[in-house]
Amino acid sequence: MSTEKRPLFRFGVIADIQHADIDDATNFGGTETRAYRGVLSEAVKAVDCWNRVEDPPIKFVAQLGDLVDGQNAGEYGQGLNFEEPQSDKALGRVLEVLEKADDSTMYFHAIGNHELYNFNWERLTTLLNKPGRHKVSEEGKFYFSFKPHPMWKIIMLNPYEVSVMQHEDSEGYKEAANLLNQHNPNDVLGKQGSVNYFEGLEGDKLRYVPFNGGIGSEQMKWFKTEVLASKEKNEKVIILSHLPLHHGSCSHRNVAFNSPDILSFIQTEGKGVVSLVLAGHAHRGGYHECEHSGIHHLTVQSPLSNGESHGVVSVFHDRVELKGHGALPSRILSFY
Repeated sequence: MSTEKRPLFRFGVIADIQHADIDDATNFGGTETRAYRGVLSEAVKAVDCWNRVEDPPIKFVAQLGDLVDGQNAGEYGQGLNFEEPQSDKALGRVLEVLEKADDSTMYFHAIGNHELYNFNWERLTTLLNKPGRHKVSEEGKFYFSFKPHPMWKIIMLNPYEVSVMQHEDSEGYKEAANLLNQHNPNDVLGKQGSVNYFEGLEGDKLRYVPFNGGIGSEQMKWFKTEVLASKEKNEKVIILSHLPLHHGSCSHRNVAFNSPDILSFIQTEGKGVVSLVLAGHAHRGGYHECEHSGIHHLTVQSPLSNGESHGVVSVFHDRVELKGHGALPSRILSFY
């Protein structure tokens, strides 16, 4: 490891705030307790932390998806008690907190399943694209890249391009429904919570459930082009995604439908280029380093069920240093 002390750039990271104005409750499996109202105070702590970082300050925040909970839409759980959907109000409260970041802080938003329980793609474009402050899409695509440093590229993926959380006439829905019908023996296309999605599934088949998704063929082609272009220029790449790509950083229940194809590419063609994959979705978080490629896969713990959980990522030529707060552990991630 080099003795370099000043990072090239820094950014904040947080995942799965998942706010709603409802009582604390467990998830469907009863494995975690979620503080739907109280999580806003954890978001306040994150913003306060990011505002205190200096030399260099935070350049941007990677918000890894699920800003608000699906119950805000009023179609399941405690949301059935709402007289009208609370999606806009809940998102407004979260954004009000995030807006307290320094004026120079840019938020890059990943799309999670809970965004899609509440809003369609067009509405998300309107709500989360604010020049100089928030970005969720580019030219109608919810995947894009940007360069915070001449030798570093950040790639934002949309792992819900292929998913059943969109209009049934869309190609993405049709492809996802076909995959679920092919790989999941349960009637999983009905109402959320009405069936055990995982019954009869084992191993890597566990990823074929409705709250996951995948990237489409056009996005995959774009992604490969972006990585190979960085390879030509000797750039390093960090991938952002709501869904993890490697089950070692979460479980087979939480990865993207076509994660094996994505991993096969980045572990071969992307070896020495892709340094880190940052994701959310799996609230307990996790970490895995690929032995073959040296790629680090980090899933960020959710403040909804873990209390304080956010971090500051400092990027150097040869490593990333994560300063975790609360439930998110600090790590030094070195590159080959």
